[in-house]
Amino acid sequence: MIQLPAAADPEVSIIVLLDGAAEMAERCLQAIAASDPGVSCETLVLLNDPDEELERLVRKSTAGGRVIACRANAGPGVGWNLGNAIARAPRLATLHEDSEPQPGWLRPLCETMSESGAGVVGSRLYNADGSVQNCGWVLFSDASHWVLDEATAPEVVAATEPTPADTVSGAAMLVDREAVRAVGGWDERFHPAVFMDIDVSTAMWSQGRPVLSVPASRVVHASGAFDRRPNSPLTGPRLRPFLFERNRDRFLGKWPAARELAPPPSAIEPEPIRAAVQAALPHARARFERARAAESLPAPDPTPRATARFTGVETPVLEEEGGYRVAPEVEAALRAAERELVDDYLRWLIVREAEVSDHVEMLSELLADKQGDVAMLNTAVEDLRQENGRLSSTLDAVLESRTWRTRTRLARLLGRS
Repeated sequence: MIQLPAAADPEVSIIVLLDGAAEMAERCLQAIAASDPGVSCETLVLLNDPDEELERLVRKSTAGGRVIACRANAGPGVGWNLGNAIARAPRLATLHEDSEPQPGWLRPLCETMSESGAGVVGSRLYNADGSVQNCGWVLFSDASHWVLDEATAPEVVAATEPTPADTVSGAAMLVDREAVRAVGGWDERFHPAVFMDIDVSTAMWSQGRPVLSVPASRVVHASGAFDRRPNSPLTGPRLRPFLFERNRDRFLGKWPAARELAPPPSAIEPEPIRAAVQAALPHARARFERARAAESLPAPDPTPRATARFTGVETPVLEEEGGYRVAPEVEAALRAAERELVDDYLRWLIVREAEVSDHVEMLSELLADKQGDVAMLNTAVEDLRQENGRLSSTLDAVLESRTWRTRTRLARLLGRS
């Protein structure tokens, strides 16, 4: 039995989103159970459109956690809002099912938030082999973003103290609940994913509340679970680019000041990416310094509020025997949104497939032309080689001839004595 934290008066409400493989979910829940007895916590488990195996695991193999069952795809942002609806602690920690918090992960986050006044703090994410995956992200003027890691920001990886970042990952994030409530929660206009973390981090910065990555908090992150949802057309490596394009204009419309950030990389290659990240880092550091000096600065402009597209009903989460369930009107709205999203995704894939097909055809024609040119060049080269052979044979024959005057003159011309 996995005994999840269940404090009566918690400092932190851990909200963990489970929507895929039971094996991955079990590792996540076991890691939570073993992680941090020094911080009083409660655990809220969101079963996000689960299959029978995942639900059986949570219902029969765990104890202590409060379970919310959603029979539709809530995704991270709506999921965090659903958890927030029944949370009891002043701070919320969000985890994905592909996250495995390491022992002692939570206390450094709490301490950093208390000492710095940060609105959001994030764990340092690691790959399974122990390499650093993520120390936060930088945000560029076109709303694209890039990870801070050894390749792009080795000085950030080497840091032992919390470092400012434009955004940190919801895979292991601690938020000040009151600060998030003040901006309307996670913005559901970005459902189901991609800009949720970026938006809530931007909202914190806009309030003068820092966003920090905390090296002392370690979480192993498998990454990509969202892209591998079983039994759903919303999956695969093209899903994130689609959602980025879908939500980018919404984000820039909400946060027009983001257009003043550093420009994106000039090319998706290591050196341009590193140069762009290095150019963007001073922005986050400057924002942090301004936040530290906030007492001497005018109050920030009112922060745009999030849109509660799905959870903006009187009671989005209903208590039932043995746990909680999501209100039927919320689930119905989520299912309708998923049908619309699937249609848009398929149309997007069709357009991209046609564009790629046209590009492949164009390149094939160019290649055919080049192959014709190459064949002509190969023929010309072979003709020249044969002519060279004939000339060499003729010269050799002259040198070996008995016509001594001609032979002597040729030798002189060839520089042979």
